[in-house]
Amino acid sequence: MKNRYFSLSIMVGIALLASGCNEFSKEELMAKVASKTTPEDIVAAIGKADTVVREGAMEHWRYSASGGDLCFSVVGSMAMRMGCL
Repeated sequence: MKNRYFSLSIMVGIALLASGCNEFSKEELMAKVASKTTPEDIVAAIGKADTVVREGAMEHWRYSASGGDLCFSVVGSMAMRMGCL
């Protein structure tokens, strides 16, 4: 019975460690989107934003990353990296 609980706790520990390995650092995300200026290119490079706020024709995209968030302002087919507020 003790071996089962030990095995289960090891498996749970490994799962928790593996789930935390998917987060990129801010620097890694910035390197992936370097020189990208269209929303389509950014999504292709780093995926959909974690948060999207729409204000009229403008959208603010926020990507959560270790070391700080990465934000973009998007209007039509143009995306610009902006400071996160």
